[in-house]
Order: sequence, then structure tokens, then C-alpha cells
Amino acid sequence: MISCLDDISPAAQAVHSRLEGFRPEWCLVLGSGFGAIVEQLTDFIVIDYAELPGFPPTRVAGHAGHLYAGRLFDCPVLVWSGRYHVYEGYSAWQVTAPVRVAAELDSARILLTNAVGGINDGMQPGDFMQVTDHLNLTGQNPLIGRPDVGFPDLHDLYHAPSLSPAEAALRRGGANLWRGTLAWMSGPSYETPAEIRMLERLGADAVSMSTVPEAIVGRYLGLQVSALSFVANRAAGKSPQPLTHEDVLAAANSAGDNAVTLIRQLLTASL
Repeated sequence: MISCLDDISPAAQAVHSRLEGFRPEWCLVLGSGFGAIVEQLTDFIVIDYAELPGFPPTRVAGHAGHLYAGRLFDCPVLVWSGRYHVYEGYSAWQVTAPVRVAAELDSARILLTNAVGGINDGMQPGDFMQVTDHLNLTGQNPLIGRPDVGFPDLHDLYHAPSLSPAEAALRRGGANLWRGTLAWMSGPSYETPAEIRMLERLGADAVSMSTVPEAIVGRYLGLQVSALSFVANRAAGKSPQPLTHEDVLAAANSAGDNAVTLIRQLLTASL
């Protein structure tokens, strides 16, 4: 197992020293399809992950490896452009390092974003989903082995406020906003059609290789957790086309304006 990202105190201190009293209200973790949001930042600084003690470079295409601190739609934010994944060899605890740094810096809310495969038959590539619940079928939990773990209650883990104005704007552009259950599978291989049929029968609307451990640790640390997914493709067996990461990235490049619309609505609703 990769040895890093366990103790985030040095990284949190390094970020704190750069912020000069700035307190982020929100922490955003950007997945594929949400990178355009950094173009909306004002009064910001950029910190490369390489400048943070214990933070290795990101290795997955589409994950830049930059931390932004600034204002987004007049809200003070930390924006992590790039995340770590269990399929890279990190533990479920290690991949939550950005969330833990945000908590050390007194963020109150986190927004987790990702690209997903759509399982719900109504979903089409280009749609979005507001996560309302999750299925963890990996056999892993980021809190395993933590000495002070307790037993966090996850029954209302995901905060999912009404995004009606943004939803109407998406529909005018031909996209939809769904609300549903996200399944976490570890990857890096895509799921088989049989696995997707299983997930569908269990109640999953979409499937991802990230987000769930970060959400669990967010709750554990007392943060309000929200999550948005971009539907990059139909899940395995739902389309005759083979799944490739290149196609996911290509689809994600088209998500920018709609992703910005949704995040603007979510953040301004909290002001």
C-alpha cells in the first residue's frame, strides 16, 4: 500500500500559512466534468499538490493536482482540482485527505463531484444527478482501524437542497437533473453487465469509483456533505459501445456550463 496521505497535519499547516486568515466556508472536490468551475474563481491563490507535505502528484488523466483558495460566486472556498482513488493503491482513508485538510481549516460544507455511469434507464450522457444516498459494495470503509472512530449515523448523509432554477436551466439546454443513489465500486476495471444488473436491482441509479469514502469521512468530521454527479456514459450493458476513460473525458469536456450552473445554485443557496 502507498505510504502517504495518512497524516494531513503538515499539509493543513502548509495551506493555512498561505491563506493569511482566509476561512473557506465550502470545500469542493472536483471530478471529471466539473473542472470549468475554476474559471469562475476570483481573488484566488493556487497551490500545487507538490507543495503540500505528503501529497503525491495525481496520476489519473483529468485530475490536475491543484488546490485553489478564493471566492466562488462570492462564497469563500477551497477547490481541490484532482483527487486520489482506491484503485491507484491508496487506502479508503488516504483518498479522503482533501476532505480532512478542509476540516482542519474549518470548512463547514463539502461538495463532492464525479463522473458516473448511468444505471437508471432514464439517464442519458450529459445529465447530472444530485446524490441522495449511496451503496458501498467495495468491502472497504475509510473509518476502519481509526482509534477514535465512533459509529457515525449515515441515514441522512447527503444534503440535497432544491436546485429548481438550475434544473430548469438544464432542461432548456437538453439535460436533466436526477436525484438518486450512487454505487461505489473500486475499479479500475469498469463493471460487467452482470454487476450493473445487480446494482440496478439493489437500487443504484449510477455507479462511480470515488466519492463515497470522502462523504463518510465528511460526516465523521461533522461537515455538511453534498454530492453532484455528471453522467458521462451509460453503464456496462446499457449501451452497445465499449467503455473507455478517453470517452469519459471527452464527455466531461461538454459538461462545463451546466456544471457551473448547478454549483452556482448550490453555493448561493447557502449564503
